[in-house]
Amino acid sequence: MLGREHDIAVNPDACPVQAKRGLLQALDLHSLWRACVDLINQHLPCHSCTLMYDINGTYQPQRSLHFLGASAPGSARPLRSLEVAAPYLQRNPRIDWYTLSQIASTDAQARLRLRAQNPAPGWNEFIHMAFWRGEGLDAVLSIRMQAGQEQITDAHQQFLGELHQLMSAGLQRVRSMRHERRSIYQALLDRQSQADIILDHELHLISLSPAAQLLCAGWLDEAGKRLRFPDSVASALRGWLRQASQVGDAELPREALDLPAAQLRISLQSRLQADGLYPMYLLRLTPLQAVATATPVVTRPMWSRLSPTETRVAELVLDGMRNDEIANHLRRSRKTIESQISAIYRKLDVGHRAQLVRLLSVTG
Repeated sequence: MLGREHDIAVNPDACPVQAKRGLLQALDLHSLWRACVDLINQHLPCHSCTLMYDINGTYQPQRSLHFLGASAPGSARPLRSLEVAAPYLQRNPRIDWYTLSQIASTDAQARLRLRAQNPAPGWNEFIHMAFWRGEGLDAVLSIRMQAGQEQITDAHQQFLGELHQLMSAGLQRVRSMRHERRSIYQALLDRQSQADIILDHELHLISLSPAAQLLCAGWLDEAGKRLRFPDSVASALRGWLRQASQVGDAELPREALDLPAAQLRISLQSRLQADGLYPMYLLRLTPLQAVATATPVVTRPMWSRLSPTETRVAELVLDGMRNDEIANHLRRSRKTIESQISAIYRKLDVGHRAQLVRLLSVTG
């Protein structure tokens, strides 16, 4: 599912020890969130909760994760902004956690702003945990308490202090893992001569090759870290990738997406499973002008000896990929790729890789 907000179901069988272990071991944001929700439901009368993250300088979350408890009615709507808390956060930088009652005690307009957002019924109090990175706000965990059970006991306060420490360490670990993955992907794309780009399921930029950077220059921010697709491009791309998210790897769409307004053709090279829940996509960008003027490929008898799968492997060998790179690219085991290359050697009567490359270069 593509979008900015995502719901999650609680695990009713999770025990506090399992949930705490999950927080300590989580390597991606969604695993961390599942463990967090499980732990909250063991200790607090939780109506619903939200993790808001990627918060900009004006306290606007760019993304969020949600949980609606069993007590939440079908009309319940999770909070998606920090409009109520923003003035309080400005006055109290680096605060760990606070409540709606604390905000309202010094801000007469707070509850009016809350009602203006049409909050979900069933709760009159929230607890916010704030997580900071440097001087900026990184994430906020919002916990809505069930109506009639708003009192925060000493036991609740002790739990909230421990939860803040666990979540703070978990978010830092997830950021580190995300940065490491991005570095690896970028190192791979830096070697790629094609205009390749990796996006997450929400169309956020992960990595892009030098050639893709040139094609996307008009959509990149000044730091080159964020892409701002035109609405028409974003809408078409979301719909196309939504189809790719609903099928298995063997059924990924092979037809390219043409974007005449952007003068680009986009083809899906691979789907990458990085966070255990939502995929990322390796896409190749080709100017439509280049597609229109490309010389048609002439079928060669030598290639006709190979199966479609072997042809794809042979093409990647010709592109200079090693066996492990081909295996990763096609999401197959290295042993499978080695077996297919051996079959290619037999069918084309060559003895080693260099002979294969020379033969295919001549006949391709």
